[in-house]
Amino acid sequence: MGARLALTIFAASALSAAALASPAQDYMLYCMGCHGAQAEGVPGKVPPLAHTIGLYMRNSAGRNYLLRVPGAANSVLSDAQLTAVLNWLAQTYDADNLSSDVPLFTTVEVSSVRHLPLASVAAARREVVRSLAATGHAPPADY
Repeated sequence: MGARLALTIFAASALSAAALASPAQDYMLYCMGCHGAQAEGVPGKVPPLAHTIGLYMRNSAGRNYLLRVPGAANSVLSDAQLTAVLNWLAQTYDADNLSSDVPLFTTVEVSSVRHLPLASVAAARREVVRSLAATGHAPPADY
């Protein structure tokens, strides 16, 4: 009986620790493997988040795209954790593209669209980049 209690306590403490992870820790655990330590991506394979995430946050199409790409839509992170990670990324790696009129993500916004994965990520990206380019600086259409 003592071993079972100890295992239960260990599992509960592990879950509590995971719930208290910072956005930086969540990025490291769930995103860095693909997007890289500095959110730089892998040319031709994984899109960069550094120096681009703030650009996507400028309009609703770009925000919707970020929330529905497979890494976000299928992430094990809760809506609140994903919100925190995306905002941390934008503030840490793309502060130059965040003007005062670009709002940070909210958990309500994330939960309202993230579970609707994109049918074609590449086509959606091209369309979003086109819409961003029409109003200013935009990330490249391909990565």
